[in-house]
Amino acid sequence: MAETFVLVHGGSVGAWSWAAVVRQLEKLGNRALAVDLPGRGENLPDPKTITLSTHVDFVTGYIEDRGLDGVILVAHSMGGLVTTGVAQRIPQRIKRLIFISAFVMLDRENPMVLLKAPQQTEAGPTWKKPRSGVDFMRARSLQDASRGLQDFVISALVPEQLKVMDEPVPMKEFYRLDLPTSVIVLEDDLAIDPMRFHPFFTRRLRNPTIRSIKSGHAVMFTKPVECAQALHELALDDGLTKPLK
Repeated sequence: MAETFVLVHGGSVGAWSWAAVVRQLEKLGNRALAVDLPGRGENLPDPKTITLSTHVDFVTGYIEDRGLDGVILVAHSMGGLVTTGVAQRIPQRIKRLIFISAFVMLDRENPMVLLKAPQQTEAGPTWKKPRSGVDFMRARSLQDASRGLQDFVISALVPEQLKVMDEPVPMKEFYRLDLPTSVIVLEDDLAIDPMRFHPFFTRRLRNPTIRSIKSGHAVMFTKPVECAQALHELALDDGLTKPLK
């Protein structure tokens, strides 16, 4: 059965980052739409005016203006802050939310405050952030990509609106919803503390189904075929998936 996917990107990239995944989802018989959040592509309001609500308003309007129903709403990384907000606005249009190494916040939790406190182990903090943004991308987000692919992605990045990440996230209504959720765990993700996305965020969801891919954070660039296949199977929920333990 054909599904309708709406793909929401993470920080500093845009709809273009999903191009290969969109193509693969279409090859599997689906409709796939990637959204440019405000501040990238042709969607360029004054960056000083962009907040999390700006992103949520835009994606909500994107879905409503196109009359989309039964949407499989997909979030990567920071996009999780947006898709959970959209789900609270138009739950009747959402069939399933899928989180790919994406943020899942508690009500009124501030993402920036959370990320500034590294996970602790008996040996101390589990990661140390590289010095520069480019170093971070090469070492933590695109470490499994070729040098050429790293250069391509880095050359296309846009400055992120940090204000979006530095405000309390309203989640009360999200946790009252009974929407099906799924998770794609990226086994080699180093973009954040490796324990942060899974299980720290994923265990906050109610009985999500799960797939895993041996990939770093930038799976849409390094493993687009595997990413699309996992999304397709999770959307079908045809018995190939299993509940998250």
